[in-house]
Amino acid sequence: MSARRVLITGIGGSIGIDVARSLRQDPGLHLTGADGSPWGRQIGERLCDEVVELPRADRDPEGFYRALGEVLVRRDIDFAFVNPDPELEALAGLDALPPRAHALPPTPVLRLFLDKAATASRATEQGLGDLFPDTRRVDDSASLERAFGELEPPLWLRATTGPGGRGSLPVETADEARAWIGYWDRRDRSDSWVLQELLPGSNFNWTGLYVAGRRVVEAAMERLSYFLSAPTVSGVSGQVALCRTVPAERLRDTSERVIRALDPQPHGLYSVDLREDRRGAPRVTEVNPRLAGRPSLYTRAGVNLPLAAARALTGGKIGDAVTAEGPEIGLHLYRQLDVAPIFGHPGDGP
Repeated sequence: MSARRVLITGIGGSIGIDVARSLRQDPGLHLTGADGSPWGRQIGERLCDEVVELPRADRDPEGFYRALGEVLVRRDIDFAFVNPDPELEALAGLDALPPRAHALPPTPVLRLFLDKAATASRATEQGLGDLFPDTRRVDDSASLERAFGELEPPLWLRATTGPGGRGSLPVETADEARAWIGYWDRRDRSDSWVLQELLPGSNFNWTGLYVAGRRVVEAAMERLSYFLSAPTVSGVSGQVALCRTVPAERLRDTSERVIRALDPQPHGLYSVDLREDRRGAPRVTEVNPRLAGRPSLYTRAGVNLPLAAARALTGGKIGDAVTAEGPEIGLHLYRQLDVAPIFGHPGDGP
């Protein structure tokens, strides 16, 4: 018996929107959207059967968790998609998971995946350091100088937590990195930081759905361009504007080796971001314990990951959530502000 009533948190965000649009392929589902923002809830009203308010998890983690539980119970929700990183951080900090079926890993794994530096460090301890860019955590001036002594610039400086390339910057010198970290600190946006080997190649996402340790669905895409890339310092905004589906097989081995090393019995959705190194080999930049990439592209290509997860993780069959022939390779998604995305192939159109 698969889910009939589904909750989608962060419904006003891009992933929440993609999840809702994908789930709408099953007209029998009742969708409840949730968001801490009144604007996000208004977006949810266009996509869901009902919308509820949840406290902002970054301001009131315990209040968020209590309200989440109340919504799940009172509205008889069968399955919950918890999407925004601050909400996942709240759950990990409280060592608690939604009291209904969901796609999240155990809280120790959730906590690990939310910290990019810790993910790379743990994988290195498991003998998989070669699958990640060479990484150094930056805690103070001494560790910053040491990282530049051990790694060859240019390097990629990034915050260890948060979505969307948060705080990312290519740097050539320790002084550049120090100035950037200071810039964030002075604005009360202090973070833990890492310096990494700069990976120059193509940027990918691979997402797999697991049930009791068995991978049942997978899909992969390449990011080709980003919203507002020109005014960003790094050229990466975290919001992809153009992307295309690619064969998942090329990224599967690397992604699965890391996932299974860090969570021996994967169950739920695991979304791996990878980038090619100078030799063209894909290296893992982060593992997300939630949907990432562009779920709507995967859905249009024939692999509806949200619907497959809501069914399979509540004991149902995936059914028509995935086409028999698998994902259509080379399907592009083009996004622009204020309009619905376009799907097609280069050269499509009049």
